[in-house]
Amino acid sequence: MIMSGNQQRSYIIDVPAGYDMTKPYRLFYTSHWIGSTSEAVRDQNYYFLKPLATAANEPAIFVAPQSDGQTWQQKDHALFDDILGYVKENLCVDTTRVFATGFSFGGMITYSLSLNHQKDIRAAVGIAPANYNIYVPQKNHQPIAWMQTTGLSDGTCPWVNGNSTTQGAKFIAIEHGTDNSCMVPATIPIWQQGAHVCYDMPGCKPEYPTKVCTFDGGHTNIANDPGTNQNWIPVESWKFFTQF
Repeated sequence: MIMSGNQQRSYIIDVPAGYDMTKPYRLFYTSHWIGSTSEAVRDQNYYFLKPLATAANEPAIFVAPQSDGQTWQQKDHALFDDILGYVKENLCVDTTRVFATGFSFGGMITYSLSLNHQKDIRAAVGIAPANYNIYVPQKNHQPIAWMQTTGLSDGTCPWVNGNSTTQGAKFIAIEHGTDNSCMVPATIPIWQQGAHVCYDMPGCKPEYPTKVCTFDGGHTNIANDPGTNQNWIPVESWKFFTQF
């Protein structure tokens, strides 16, 4: 438990086996989907990243916060600050490699944090995110390494919810691509057939890549390419995070 905004808030922290207090570790802040729990994220091995960290012999610290109610809210920005501050004070964290990810509403709070926590978060991955129905802070338009995934049949957090209102995952990609000084194309290449498509925007500041992944599927954080049984989303996420 931690005190945040005059409330007792809960979260899970997963410290690697054989933790070495002299070794700085990557930190992953993993936010749950709507109506879910931090335990559900833990049970999913933190969006399936922990097994990849173990297999690569690159152990990391994983944090899974718990929302106050069904959704993430403005006060959860302060919760992020408070948890990060506590963990940095009490564990050996590589402060240059603090990462954030989440699915659905977890992807939405990840997007929200990415808009004004660029000094704290080195890179973020929004899994099926949306840029509406979530608290949006005052944007500082600073760069942040950003990746996102969207199933093109997703009716919950669609690629485009409204062109006139710039609602949808497409506009998240455009926003971060612009903030990262990328050459944002008039039409972002998206999935047409076969395996998932990941598009790396060209011309970005080298330290702030912007990756957009789309696929044939709906609202999910588990997606296998045709003819495979491997969930490619954590694989692409891990590759994105570990370039830093």
